[in-house]
Amino acid sequence: MIELDPSIPWEPPEASPPPRVRARRRWIALVAVALITAGTLVAAVPRAGTGPVFTVDDFRILSLQTGGGRLIAGRFQPVGAGTQAEVLSLRDGTRLWSRTLDVDQHLTFLTDNVMALVTDMPSGRAGALTALDAATGEQLWQAAQFAYLGQSGGRIFAEDMAGVVEQPHVVDVRPSGEVPVNPVPEQGGRRYVALDERTGATVWEFRVPEGSGIDFSWVGGERGPAFMSELSPTGLLRIRDLGTGVVVAQNQLDWSGTVSSFAMDRAFPGPGSTVPGQVLIAKAGEQGTDVYDRGSGRLLWHWPADRSSTWDGGDPYPCAVDLYCLRDESGMAAIDPRTGARLWHVDGYNGVLSRDGDILVVTSWGPAANAAPPVAALDARTGRVVRAVEGWQFTGIVTGRGLVMWKSVDDRTAVLGVVDPRSGRVTVFGTSASWHGNAECSRDRTMLACLVDGALAVWKLP
Repeated sequence: MIELDPSIPWEPPEASPPPRVRARRRWIALVAVALITAGTLVAAVPRAGTGPVFTVDDFRILSLQTGGGRLIAGRFQPVGAGTQAEVLSLRDGTRLWSRTLDVDQHLTFLTDNVMALVTDMPSGRAGALTALDAATGEQLWQAAQFAYLGQSGGRIFAEDMAGVVEQPHVVDVRPSGEVPVNPVPEQGGRRYVALDERTGATVWEFRVPEGSGIDFSWVGGERGPAFMSELSPTGLLRIRDLGTGVVVAQNQLDWSGTVSSFAMDRAFPGPGSTVPGQVLIAKAGEQGTDVYDRGSGRLLWHWPADRSSTWDGGDPYPCAVDLYCLRDESGMAAIDPRTGARLWHVDGYNGVLSRDGDILVVTSWGPAANAAPPVAALDARTGRVVRAVEGWQFTGIVTGRGLVMWKSVDDRTAVLGVVDPRSGRVTVFGTSASWHGNAECSRDRTMLACLVDGALAVWKLP
């Protein structure tokens, strides 16, 4: 692990003349990386190995997922249809088991201990939920016509799709400048169940009453506590623990009507909760969103519908502690959660990655583009750009220490690091001699796996 001093420019050396053989070219690139990381990093941590823990470089890997100390690699089969799913140990790359999948099947994690074999079904139909032991690949149980929603504390949460016919998504195209009303949702008692991860037995179930709306929230990702919130047509709000089904909070809001949609705090109710204690409600047949205080039940403010944004219908959403954000065509605005007033606007950024005190780390999400999405640190109070992260490309992974990013040395070689957007300090933890193009990366606790053009490599994060 190596830390870069942001006051010292970190740039790769000029390209060497083309070598005659690939092996010599790789050797030169590795020497260049070693010189860069050793010669320009003053006051660095004693050097540790930055090469991958292991690699799978046969260039036939199509996809990867990580979880529970394991890695699922989807491998291309040169003969026959479908893919070969191989489950490897993230610690050393040992192959644990494998399974041949049909073209309409894929393997995914349900929990750290259980995987699901999923069969893609025609639109409007639900397939079976087949659970496999993540350590051995042995089938544990199967539940017909269940759609997986999430997991928490050894429980798998799913919707019973028996008798449910999914309606095709209809886009309401209106004349320019005309604002649509909030749609009336599909009515009917949908049934949700919490299943034991090892046996598939129903631990508890809940059937949604007519006219009520449902929202789900996970604290700290899918490994943390999870909750289901239910809002009735009379404004009664109940919050259930997804692990037990027990009602842990109940509030009466000064609201009534048909729920088109509603949203609770995305991280209720822990200390990292976003905009704690507020509820956003879109009433069917009306325009805009109402924001209520959960404790007192009173209306705080109303946000009128706006067609200026193609994201989320122009509605504010909780993006950080005590802050709402609003995407628009040019960037993003910050909204005061207490009053609904606009606090500031920034161009070129429309998504929040994390918050560290008074620093908001932002990027720009949108249609795929050739250029890497920008990343910057903003002053959360004013929207001023404190630091733009330049020269490094974001993997999509955020850790407690910063953003996992990579930087090219030449057309085949790259270094990987954790970038602190506040200070600009970079902790280099990995190098790759086979990196040419964008990467698909997945993190499981302290391990990072990246797939680049069919080649797979795993590093240990700092």
